[in-house]
Amino acid sequence: MNESNIGKRFQYNTLWIMMDKVLHMILSLVITSVTARYLGKANYGILSYGLAYVNIFTICCKLGIDAVIVNEMIKHKEDTGRILGTTCVLRFVSGMLSVVLTAIFVIVLKPGNMVVFVVTCIQALAVMFAAFDTIDFYFQAELQSKFTSIAKSISYLFVCGLRVILILVGADVVWFAWAGVLDTFVVAVLLLIFYEKNREKKHKLTFSLPQARGLLSVSRPFILSNLLVVIYTQMDRLMIGSLSTNADVENGLYAAGMNIAMYWMFIPNAFIDSGRPIIMTNKTEHREGDYRRTYGKLLAGVIWISIMAGIGFSLCSKLCIFILYGRDFYGAIPILILLVWSKLFSLIGTARGIWLVCEDYSQYVKYLIGGGAVVNLVLNFILIPKTGAMGAAVATLITELVGAVLLPLCMKKMRPFLKMTWNAFLLKDIFHK
Repeated sequence: MNESNIGKRFQYNTLWIMMDKVLHMILSLVITSVTARYLGKANYGILSYGLAYVNIFTICCKLGIDAVIVNEMIKHKEDTGRILGTTCVLRFVSGMLSVVLTAIFVIVLKPGNMVVFVVTCIQALAVMFAAFDTIDFYFQAELQSKFTSIAKSISYLFVCGLRVILILVGADVVWFAWAGVLDTFVVAVLLLIFYEKNREKKHKLTFSLPQARGLLSVSRPFILSNLLVVIYTQMDRLMIGSLSTNADVENGLYAAGMNIAMYWMFIPNAFIDSGRPIIMTNKTEHREGDYRRTYGKLLAGVIWISIMAGIGFSLCSKLCIFILYGRDFYGAIPILILLVWSKLFSLIGTARGIWLVCEDYSQYVKYLIGGGAVVNLVLNFILIPKTGAMGAAVATLITELVGAVLLPLCMKKMRPFLKMTWNAFLLKDIFHK
């Protein structure tokens, strides 16, 4: 396939991803706003606390395979069905275990709080169904993300309608937890249907124990890194719940700031998801010039979209909070500003994952993520008891900066990436052949 055709497929694939995310964002703006106002800061904080467990175990249950699965399918195209099927089984089994662990953690951390226990355990069921998100990597590798976009759009439309009904009938917070699980379940069913209808005959989903061992072996450097990612991306909400004097309210404010800070991220993530298979294919086929040029363009897009988002949300933070959540959530304004700027460094780290796999530097991930995790834990322990959710936001921004810039600067092998990042910021050496 020539470069022109690849470019067209990249644009078409990215457009589908962005269309799905735009629809999701528009509906989310409305539904999240109405839901937060209906539940109030405390109940909204309980939902957010439960979702922290879901996010934690979703990351853990990926077993590090997400970082390498596209590359594995490109290298071993004939084994696609076995790779996908084996990964789905591994993630589903680990998801079942995560439900049990979630229940244990909540009993220990929130003893006697039955509402938090029930809501969190219900939400944890979503982790099992999230195992089938693995199929999305097949559509990414084939630049056919429209199927994932259609599945997620259908599911989200259905669940948004359900949440409106729950508000109209005056349902309590427990029913909103079930709505989140239903969203994940519907997406899983639709992805399986779309895969079966569009796969090649030889790509039937199957499980293989040797394949499982092989995948876990390749992904081993990323398993520990995923666990460490949990610490500095999700532990903030749990630590707010444990260390803050007004935990539910503080979690509600933090969730409001975080939700808005992430609304725009579908744009750079769409570029990353569409660019990943192209970049990895160029590297695998030893087209170094195309590899570096394409990766440089991706980095430049991620950086400058993030900078523009940071400026825009900083200027409009009060208006965003007022429109979506109301005056009761004004305490989330500084949290939103800090978190939206932290996403610049977070996205650089996401894009760096492609480079690490292509350059076979996966072994360095645990050091980069581990250092950030230590910084995050220390800062959260110091700041959250004093300033609540605001302290967690400060800790997140500093942690992302350390992980994206300061730690790589201390590692000789990582410095070429920092140079590429700087050149991308300056829009240098990325447009000529």
